[in-house]
This record gives sequence, C-alpha cells and structure tokens, in this order.
Amino acid sequence: MTTDGTARHEFSQALQSALREATPDGAAKPTLAKIVNTAQARGRTRLTPSAVNAWMNGKRLPTSWAAVDSFLGALEQLGSLPRGKFHRPDWERLYKRAKDEPTPARTPRVATLRVHEADPLELKVHPARITKSGNTVPSYIPRDVDEAVRTTLSRVCEDGGFVLLTGASTAGKTRCAYEAMVTTLPDHLLIVPQHVTEIPDAITAAVQAGKVGTPHVLWLNDMEQFLGLGGLGLPEIRALRSARTVVLGTMRSRIREGMPSNEAIRLSQEFDVKRMWSPQELERARLQFRSGRDERLRLALSQAENFGVAETLATGPQLWRELNAASVVDGHPRGAALVWAAIDLSLAGLMDPLSQEVLRELHEDYLPGSNKQLIGPEPWDSALEWATSPRDAVTRLLIPEGDGVRPFDYLLDAHLREHRPSPSLIPEKIWGMALASGTEAHQRFDIALASHANDRMDIARRSLLPLVDQGDIDALRTLGLLYERTDKAEAAHWLQLAIDAGDVLSIRLMGNLHFRQRDRQSALDWYWQAAQEGDEVASSYFNGPGLDHRAIPEGMRPAAPSDPAAPSPTDEDDWDDDAYYGPTVRTLRVLEAAFDTVADRAYDSLEEVGDRRVDLGDHYASVFSDLPVLTWGQQASWRRQMARCFDDLANDIRAGDEPRPTCTGEEMALHLALEYASSMVIDESESVSALVKDLPASHDDYDWDLCIAVLLEDTDVLFLYEPWSQGIEDSDSIAHQFLGIANLEAADWFEPFYRGSGRDPDRGFRR
Repeated sequence: MTTDGTARHEFSQALQSALREATPDGAAKPTLAKIVNTAQARGRTRLTPSAVNAWMNGKRLPTSWAAVDSFLGALEQLGSLPRGKFHRPDWERLYKRAKDEPTPARTPRVATLRVHEADPLELKVHPARITKSGNTVPSYIPRDVDEAVRTTLSRVCEDGGFVLLTGASTAGKTRCAYEAMVTTLPDHLLIVPQHVTEIPDAITAAVQAGKVGTPHVLWLNDMEQFLGLGGLGLPEIRALRSARTVVLGTMRSRIREGMPSNEAIRLSQEFDVKRMWSPQELERARLQFRSGRDERLRLALSQAENFGVAETLATGPQLWRELNAASVVDGHPRGAALVWAAIDLSLAGLMDPLSQEVLRELHEDYLPGSNKQLIGPEPWDSALEWATSPRDAVTRLLIPEGDGVRPFDYLLDAHLREHRPSPSLIPEKIWGMALASGTEAHQRFDIALASHANDRMDIARRSLLPLVDQGDIDALRTLGLLYERTDKAEAAHWLQLAIDAGDVLSIRLMGNLHFRQRDRQSALDWYWQAAQEGDEVASSYFNGPGLDHRAIPEGMRPAAPSDPAAPSPTDEDDWDDDAYYGPTVRTLRVLEAAFDTVADRAYDSLEEVGDRRVDLGDHYASVFSDLPVLTWGQQASWRRQMARCFDDLANDIRAGDEPRPTCTGEEMALHLALEYASSMVIDESESVSALVKDLPASHDDYDWDLCIAVLLEDTDVLFLYEPWSQGIEDSDSIAHQFLGIANLEAADWFEPFYRGSGRDPDRGFRR
C-alpha cells in the first residue's frame, strides 16, 4: 500500500533512477539479491531483498541512513561508477525529508455499521422465494458446523483472527457466517468492502478502530476477490492482525481448491458448510416446518435427497432446469445463449459484472444449430428481460449488478458438476475475450487461476505476463506455483525471478518444489535460506521437536547381555508373547519429570504472553513458540489446555499407566517431552541418576525411539512443521484425504481421537 507523501514518493523514485543509472547500456539491471550480496561482501550495513523492494515501491523507508549509504555503495560498485557518484549530502537530505514527512491521514470510504444493524441481503445472503408477507429470508435452521464456528468467533472476538467458511454455491455458508456473527459479535463494528479497490479503505477503517479499542469485524463474502494484487497482501494482513481485526470470509469450495498458497487463507481457521444436509440438520428443518408451516421448506425437504436445503430455498435447481430447457423453438434460445456466454466468461475468470456489449458480441455462438434463424430467437430486449427477471420475485439467471450482470453462481457449480474442467470446456473465443476485457490486475489473476484449472497454462501465462512486465512479484510467484504441475523447470524459473525481486515466500516455495522432486538436500538449503530471511514456517521447521541422539554417558544404563546363547527376540520360536514390550520404569520416571518441567514452563509462559501472538523472534514464548505456526495466534484458553496436556500424561505415569495420547494436543506434548527427556539424560546425567536410583536398571533404559513406536499411533502431527505440507490440516486438501489425517486444525487439538476415550472434562487445571 503506497503512501501519498510527496517526499516519500520522490525518495522511491530516486532509488529507481539510481538503479537505472548503475546499469550499463544494454545490460540487465542487477537483481536485488546481487545488490544485497555486494553490500554484504564489502562489510556495509546488512540489507535484505524484501526490504530493498519495499523501499523502491514506496511501501516503507529504510530504517537508517547507513542502510541507504550501503545501497548506494553497492550500486556504484556494480555499475563500475566512481565512489561518491551518488552525492551523499543530497541523498541524505532527501532521506531525512522523507523520514520526517508525516503520513497523510486517510478517511475510510467503506461501509461501516454495527453487526446487529446488518441486513443479511445486503451481505449477499441468497434470498429465498418471496412469501405473501414479503419475507425473502426464512428462519435460520441451525447447521452442524454452527457450534464450531461460533466458538471460534468467540475465541478471536477480542484479539482478532481469520475465519473462513467454505462450501458449494448456495450451501448456506454466507447465511451460516452471518448468523454466527450476529449471535457472537452483535456489537462489533462491521466493515464491508464491496470490491477489491475498497480494501485500502477497509484496512484504514480497521486500523482506526483498533487504535481506539473498538472491536470490529471485516466481512469478506467471496473472499477470493479480495486477495492478490490490490487486496490482502502481507502488509495488509499484518495491519489487520495488529489492529486485532476479526476477518470473517466465505469462499466456494471449487475456488478454494484451486487457490495457490495465500497467507490470508493459511492463517484462517476453515470450516466446511456441507451442500447436502445431514440427518440431524434435516430433522431440525422438519421441526421448523411443522412449527411454522413455511411452504418453501416443504419443497426443500421433498428434494433433500438430491439437493441441499439451502440451494433449493434459493431456487438453484429450478433455474438450472429452466436454463437447460430454454434453447428450443418457442422457448428462450437467445436468452439462454447469453446466459451460457456469461457462465463461460465467469468460468474463464471474469468474475466482475459483465457488460451487455460483451454478451451481445459473444452470445450468437451459443444459439443452437447452424441456421440460427430456424429456431426463431427472440429479440435482444426480450432475451435480456427473460434472463434478468426474478423467479418468485427473488433469484434470476443473470443478476444485475452495477452497469453489468453476472450469472447466478449456482449455475457455475451446476455446470461444472456435469462437465468437469478441461482444456476444451471453454471456447477459444471466450478466452480471447477474457484476456481482452480483463485488464485490471485482479482480473488477470482470476483468469490465470481459471485457465490453470482447465489445464490451459498458455492462457495463464498470457494473462500474467503484462503484470510481470510491470514488476509485479505476486505474478512471478503465481506463475511459479501454477507451472509446478506441468513444467518443473518453468516453475523454478519464475520462482527464482520472484526471489531475485525480494519475495521471501518464494524462497520457501522453491524448497517445496525441490522437495516434491525428491531432492531433499536442495529443499533443505532453500528452507534454511527462507528461515534466514525471516519466513516463519521455515524457521519453525528447523525448530521442530526431535530426539537427542548423542551418546548416553557411561554408567547410565547396564550393557546388553553378551551371552551368545541368550534367546533373541527376533527368533519366533523364542518370542514370549506375554513379555512386556515398552518403556522401562526408569525411562518413564524421566519422561514424567520432563512432562512436569515442560508443563511448568508452559504455565509460566502463559502468564506472560496471555492472548498475544507468539513467534520465534521478538515474541518468543517458551513451549508455545515451539509449536507449529498454525497455533501461534491461539488465545490463552487454548494455551491453558495445551499446558494441561503435559500434566495429563504425567498423571498417567504416576497412576502406573503408559502415557498414551488421547488427542492431538497430547501427541504434541509427548513429542516435546521426549525431546526434553532425551537431552536430560545427557546434559543432566547426575540429576537423572538421583531421580531413578531407587528403580531397577535395564539395558533398554532411555530408548526414546521405542517410546515413539509404542506410545504413538502415528506422527502425523509433525507434518504441521513441514514447509511442503502447509495446509495439510485442511480436510479439503488432497494430502489430508490421502493420508487419512484427522484433528490437526488447532481448534480440534483437544478433541478425543475416539468416542469415550477423552479425559474427564471437569478435571480442572493445575494453575
């Protein structure tokens, strides 16, 4: 988000001019990485590519004059210019002027109101068929996901957080989000941008609300349109988190599945609103029908085996059948043709309202037959009126919006249910029109994603190249991500260009690319570089728990039997099925002590950090910073439950049982305690010897690998540290489904793995 400040703008322009001046005629401009390395080699003030990129784009100023001097010196060296070519006194005056210039205040121009004042229709809840009383919004039928969504909103209501509801078109996700917000956050200030161009104003409104301590929520229905260039980038996300903003968004499942890595989505706690209703939800709908006799529910329940209740209430299936029956003689062939043209344009990525001129130009190709006049297509005005007229005074095939129209989104999903994405799904003429009409940056990204979903990387490339020519880092990174499926070399090429331009996220993504090519060493090198540049996920990866495999000091355990005649446990004839196979009593005693020690650290840390977000830098918090990144923003109530996991497992040992985890939080607690215990026997051997002196010794003492093998069903929770598996906690991810993973979302960490296996909910906390 650039500033409007004159001196700041002049400073960024001067930096760009200096870069051009340091480039010999005909030579390529030095990359940011080369500038940074040159500065480093000469012992100048340390720079980073991301910082230099931000200076040149006007997003922020250098923190010191020494950094500016380091940059200029590197340019002089790279351009073979004499030292002092860039006159330092002039530059220092310009830098001071930019530094002292106050940032102009902005008055946000975005809709704001209290949540309890919000109209669901204004927030784009799908209306149902109108009743005689004029009601277009039926009474809400509770959904199975309600409790989890509302609990999460309650947890983040004061300190902010991202919550995202996904589901098919007309699954009811927007209504579910609205009802959860009204129930949980009724007095919050509601900020509602209508378009990606209003995101800067929305951020300003959120920051201003945060400064005066006003709780607020940012509503992002169809969240995908607010991501990417001009939308929620890293600076905007950081601003929202600092302002303690609750971000509540929705997104259609098919769009979510095709979205490349995005920080806003990664930070979100996601909830899936099912299109087909569960037996419990249907029973609640029947009870509501019996009590209120809403005839709209009668139809919805009668079709519940084939359609979701919410989509039937929104007349989706009826509209779909009407559209498919319209292209006939004496029907509405021209009206149907312009709807089909609008559907294909939207599926090609033009999600903004479509002009009538575009539809008039394209729709003729959708009229059936070679002789279009034989079917007698109706006049244009009649066709447009038919397509945009509301059915039951509510929903229509084409929805007027601004100066254009857009197809009812149910039609897009219904079309894709019958015809899966493919290179031949969308006509070439449509792709051409999309590229010609979609000139805005956010449209270019939408077209690229749509073409990638249809295996048309040629279109994706054509869509993003104009942005690449403008120096757009997001476009470089997106091409790297999109090419990964079909051309690894091209993917590496674009990611490298993004890295050279200062994009830290692309460093980690380059590591992911090598990891998926089974080049683990190269992947590790890239992850290390990303960690050095401050990427949180990569840093957390190198901080994840692991056993200490250094040699155990002599005398800590007796040697294994040396009698060659002793029976071998690998010999099936000599195996004793009744023999105990697990951690020894000394191992468990040390592990118990480790649980207690780490629990103490967790409780101590909790008192210090409370609800604040933690990290591995200035906001490091013992134990909680050592957990995966997706937990770093959890509140104190969640952290207290995590601390109790160590106590629960220690109490298992004290009760004479093995510490077998009953939930994901306890699995993570066991990993952290094993790491600490394995170091204790090496670094604190005298204390450990005193701790276990009254217990029988065994040559199997302190076999921590055995603990992992015996006490854990799997080590899936460690996937949360792996850079390549970010998002694996999402039940919609392919890796999640392939591996059969469960309960990795932070909100699910304390849910029992099996019914009846949970702890006593009334057991309380140690402190």
